[in-house]
Amino acid sequence: MINTKPNNGLKFLFCLIILVCFYGCQKNEPLTFKKRTIAIDDFYDCLAVDCAITEIFLVECLGESEISNSVNKEIEKAACAALHLDEDSSLNTIEEALKSFNTSYQEMKKEFPEETIPYEASINSDISFRNTNLLSILVDSYIFTGGAHGSGNSNFVNIDLESGKIVDNKKLLKDYRDFSNFVEKIFRKTHSIPENQSINSSGFFFENDIFSLPINIGLTDTHIILLYNQYEISSYAEGPIELKLDKQEVKDYFAVNILQ
Repeated sequence: MINTKPNNGLKFLFCLIILVCFYGCQKNEPLTFKKRTIAIDDFYDCLAVDCAITEIFLVECLGESEISNSVNKEIEKAACAALHLDEDSSLNTIEEALKSFNTSYQEMKKEFPEETIPYEASINSDISFRNTNLLSILVDSYIFTGGAHGSGNSNFVNIDLESGKIVDNKKLLKDYRDFSNFVEKIFRKTHSIPENQSINSSGFFFENDIFSLPINIGLTDTHIILLYNQYEISSYAEGPIELKLDKQEVKDYFAVNILQ
């Protein structure tokens, strides 16, 4: 006798396979990026009121997925950090940060109308490296709020493309201390600092005279970039201090895939 009853188990399994394939394709679909331009007069009528001078270009991930939105939030937070004048960590959107920056300028001008030079903010971001797991964004900024000169900084934002969240430097590495020891030897050799001498003996000012990795660990297609911004370990006049390490030579120190 032929069994004409529907096999519900097989139907369920078939539907499950279809769903897994569908969501798998969604997850693995490559992200697309463009450059977004943001101006102060997006939020103010700068013909009617004096505004700070701003020039902001942010990498933006297209689409409305959770990953895309999360990636964009992390990039925006990095731009906001460059604009924070009062260390207000609650400013997480570029609109809030720009308004706060412009308000600070207008308040200063109101108090010193004859002396205040317009504030300036220039922020540019670019994709420094990406593979299927990791995205590294370089955010360059120049902020002027009066004084002899402005402040220029470069910051890397490393994002896990599965979660859309920032990857902390310690999570990038298998053993943070082991990598730090390795880099210190290269740093000493690069700057001619003998092993038996203080790390600050040639004019650097590492805290407590102990070598430390920079806040910024970035990636390019071929190198790991270790970047100390101005004032981090040296004077303004010295400018940023950078070490470039060949990826192939250091890949085993990393807990994530840093290659293409």
